Amino acid sequence: MKYRFICLLLLLGFTVHSQAVIISFEPGDQSISLGGSATVDLRVSGLGDEILTGFDLYVGFDDSILAFQSFTFGTGLDVFGFGTLTDVLDFGGVVNVYELSFDFDDDLRDFQPDDFVLGTLTFVGLDFGTSALDILQSPLSFSSILSGEYVLDDLLGFEIASELQADLGSGSIIVPEPGALVLLMSGLLGIGLHRKTILA
Repeated sequence: MKYRFICLLLLLGFTVHSQAVIISFEPGDQSISLGGSATVDLRVSGLGDEILTGFDLYVGFDDSILAFQSFTFGTGLDVFGFGTLTDVLDFGGVVNVYELSFDFDDDLRDFQPDDFVLGTLTFVGLDFGTSALDILQSPLSFSSILSGEYVLDDLLGFEIASELQADLGSGSIIVPEPGALVLLMSGLLGIGLHRKTILA
């Protein structure tokens, strides 16, 4: 009986600390017109007791259907307005977004929300079809997926203290083809107008 009680306490202890950090797209799925634009938030949630001081993420998409237009960084890594180090690189089909906070860990721990928008991606519809959106792990990233908490090392610089492991979400953007009925009605209208101009 005592053994079961100890196992139960250990199990509860592990479940309390096994909170999942999630990076996701919002909205997860959306539809836009040809030539129209789509904005998608890249959101982190479930930080709990952890803080996020930086990230280096690669977002994959189908560049025959979508064109990357811009990435606007959120404010979750800049709680006191000191600024951040940022970079955005478009490799055609893959966009790399990087941000590193200048705030102190204690300030982030006290004021960073558990759930916030890392940034907003904007795409333009180039062709009909469906483009998946995926967060890719990069072999060249600053730290594997997310840079975790940093510590000051003897006032000489910053070292990576830990890495946050995250569950990576996916999404899609659809550029739908015009419906068959709309095409048929357009054709009939065009024939009618053409016939009217011939008779006149």
